[in-house]
This record gives sequence, C-alpha cells and structure tokens, in this order.
Amino acid sequence: MEADAPGPFALSAHAVCGRRGFLLAGTAGLLGLAGCRSEPPRGPARPAAGPGRAAVDALLEARSRAVLERDAEGFLATVHPDEPGFRARQEELFTALSRLPFGSWRESVERLEGTLATLRLAYRYRDFDTGDVVLTTYLELGRAGGGWLVTGDGGDREDAPESWTDPDVRAVRGESCLVVGRGPLEQVADRLDRCVPAVTAVVGSGWARRAVALLPGDADRAEELAGGRSFEGIAAAATATRNADGSPGQARILVSPEGWPRLNPLGRRVVLTHELTHVAMESAGDERTPMWLVEGFADHVAYRATGTPPAVAARELAEEVARGELPDGLPSREDFATGAPRLSQAYQEAWMACRMVAGRYGEDRLLRLYREAGRRSERDALRDVLGVEDLTGAWREYLRGELG
Repeated sequence: MEADAPGPFALSAHAVCGRRGFLLAGTAGLLGLAGCRSEPPRGPARPAAGPGRAAVDALLEARSRAVLERDAEGFLATVHPDEPGFRARQEELFTALSRLPFGSWRESVERLEGTLATLRLAYRYRDFDTGDVVLTTYLELGRAGGGWLVTGDGGDREDAPESWTDPDVRAVRGESCLVVGRGPLEQVADRLDRCVPAVTAVVGSGWARRAVALLPGDADRAEELAGGRSFEGIAAAATATRNADGSPGQARILVSPEGWPRLNPLGRRVVLTHELTHVAMESAGDERTPMWLVEGFADHVAYRATGTPPAVAARELAEEVARGELPDGLPSREDFATGAPRLSQAYQEAWMACRMVAGRYGEDRLLRLYREAGRRSERDALRDVLGVEDLTGAWREYLRGELG
C-alpha cells in the first residue's frame, strides 16, 4: 500500500504509519565481520598456549590480501580443513565479500586470549568512504601442522552485523551513490542520484556529493543494522555512529525493505532527499544544533521543489491549528524522541519554522542559521543571523496564516 503525500521525517529515520506520514525511530548503529555465526568449536579443547602474535599477524595479512584481491583460494587457505561446517560458512562469507567494492580491508590483532583472537577490522568502500569503518570481530584459531589456521568465530562473542553477513548481498553503483544489500538496489540508486542536485542546490557544493545506502533483505536484518532498535514502520534512517576504536564513523543511509515499497514516488523522493540532507550536513549524532533546525531544514530541502501544500504535508498540525490549538513554542529535542505523543507534529512544526525563515529571510540565511546554531547558543545565532532573539511569536502567526 502506497503512502499519501509524505509528512515530516525524522533526524535519522522516517516512518510510515498506514497511509500517513513518517515518524522517528531513532539513530542506528553501524556494523562487524566473521560471516554467519557458528556454534562454539566442537573440535579439540582450546590449548592452554595460543599462537604467537607474529603467526596471527601473518594469517590475518593473508586473509586481508585475499579479500582485496578477490582470491577465494587464498582466503580459504587460512581456514582449517578439519572444520568443514565453518569452512563452508567462510566460503559463503567470501562470496559475499567478493561482490562488494572495498578500497581497503585490514584485519589486525587487538588482543589474544589463548586461541581466541579479538580483531580490529578496518575497511572502506572504494570512492565513497573518506575514513575507515572500524569493527571488533573474533576468530578462533587452531594448530595445523606446524602453523595455525582459523577454526571458528568467537562463539558467544558475537560480531556486530554487517551487510555482508547476508549471503545474497550485492552492490549497485550510481553516479553519486553506492547501494549495498538486496532487493531493488537500482531503484534506490537512481532515486539517490536524482536527490544529490536537490541537496546541493541548498547546502552548496562543499560536501562530498555522494553517499552509501544499505538496503537489507528483510526486517530482521534491518533491525540488526539499526543497532537492535525496532525498524517497524521506518522508511529510511541516516546513521553515523562512532567506530569501535572511538574514531568518527562513516555516514550510511539505511533503507527499510518493508517501508520502501509502501512509499509512492513522491514519498521516496522526499525520504531520500531528507536523509541525504542529513548526510550533507553531518547531522547524525549532532547534539549541539537545535533539533527543530536539524529536522526542519532537512524537510525544507526535501519539500522545496515538490509543490506539496503545507496543509497536506503537515496534516496533523493543520488539523490542530484549524481547531485553534497553536503550539506554545518550537519543538524541543525531547519532542522528537521515539514514542513522543506529538512526534509527527514536532516534525511538521520544525519544517514550518524553517519554511518561514527561508521565505522571509532567504535560504542562504536559513543555512547560515543552521551552521551558527551548531557553534553557539540558539539565541545568539538568531540575533546575529536574523536580527531577532526569538521566533516563537512570528512562527505561531505563520502557522495560523498557512494552516488555519
């Protein structure tokens, strides 16, 4: 069932509720390795003495090189032949990895506990990631002749999920985007490519003008990639969590395999433009900029060229205003929390505030206000950029005029 003209969208998520608009689901986490999980090794008991660091380094170097060179034989040569079940899963993992365009991939030792190796996996997608995505993964090692090979994963120490844990994963590259996952990847890539000029027209060309999107194969995998949070009703989510080592992560747009088919063409356009605006403005994880600016600005960019009337895009808020129920003030960060009672209205209020600023002061000053409010207090930013210290009165009158 397709959605009607879309309503407001969340900072990191857009939700679809029946034929209504979109609701916040919250930020999602990024992601790990070791393929499909295996049972704890059932071979010989873990020896008291594990391998030396040099032996493990050499083994991991061979695995990393095999991934980058798409050398299946070299990759499987690092896996113990006496573990056929695990070896089959590693072959499946390698097949998935070989479909993805890695610019770099390196597994290195973080800690050795007997034969269990805790690893640091750092990777980048070629031409898209400007820094590493860093994950913590686990491998079990066992003796093989005079050396050591991989015999299993970490057992009860689970890696965080990644796109390549889906054996049917593939990648589609557009002009400005990379879409990884399963399903209508070409459709998402085509839509994202068309969103890039719309975002650049407002925010300028000072951003990368490219993005990586993930389209999981099913709702359970989407929930895993969202850090375990429910992805029910979500159409898309912009994510950028910190890496396992504390360094900045890379932005991703997580697209719901259930929410996406329920959107009509306008809904898809608005959702992806909104999320791409978050990527361009590096909004995911931004705790300084007022949330009404973060979300309202993204919706302004998404709606500006659609011709959607405010009373349609902000339906719930319009119904309240028509009853004479005007909000007392701009929505706070708490108003955008998952499960907030007026969550949909919070996005609509934020969008209308940014729409008012753009209409009265110009988009250049709206953009400047966004950036200044991320560096200092909201009041100081309003005063220096717009010449006012509070928008509440003007905004309430604007709501009455546009939606009443």
